[in-house]
Amino acid sequence: MLDVVPWYNGLPALERNMVRAELRTVSLRTGEYLFREGARSPGWYGVVEGLVKWSSRGSDGRSLSLAGFSTGSWFGEATMIRHERFEYEVIALRPSRVVILPRDTCERLWNHNIEFTKALMTHLAQRVNWLMASYTGNVLLDVDTTVARAVAAQLDAELHSGTNGRLKISQEEIASLCGVSRQRCNTALTRLARAGVLQTHYGGLTILDRDALYRHAGRSSQEQA
Repeated sequence: MLDVVPWYNGLPALERNMVRAELRTVSLRTGEYLFREGARSPGWYGVVEGLVKWSSRGSDGRSLSLAGFSTGSWFGEATMIRHERFEYEVIALRPSRVVILPRDTCERLWNHNIEFTKALMTHLAQRVNWLMASYTGNVLLDVDTTVARAVAAQLDAELHSGTNGRLKISQEEIASLCGVSRQRCNTALTRLARAGVLQTHYGGLTILDRDALYRHAGRSSQEQA
């Protein structure tokens, strides 16, 4: 997974070796929490394989789905930098492996390597941009656009993974990420398929027209979550 991570490949050999040596790996079963709200952040998280969901739970017990993180995604940077406890939870939607780059390691890198610092700041800027778009979507957009945004986010996450537009994600998982019923999600995906945007198949879907997907999602193809 590290071999296709742009910020990792930009590090000197000595620092790449340090990152590999200090990474911790966590294996999760379907339905198992990586962490819950109130937990302390040990560092920066990266998904090696699988799919995990980022969500927030209200005082009434209802859960708001915020995003899905799949192979190649990195997350948790804001909480790590602020030395705060998590205000959300992350749960595995399928068997997953996640790595943790300890905060001390990240701090050494951002204090001594400008390229890592730039990569981290770019990642934060993209996250803020994505959150603003997500908030707009939750308030203003219809289900079809929300589903297209969820699919586009997964395509962004796996952009450097050599999948060639083939995403291993089920309709049930997309529905969970969007907070909609599986039937409504299926209807939206069927419309996208009829428009020539994607093709659904057993175990996932394939993006046929990336630009069209971004248009349906109401996003620019230059934006990445």
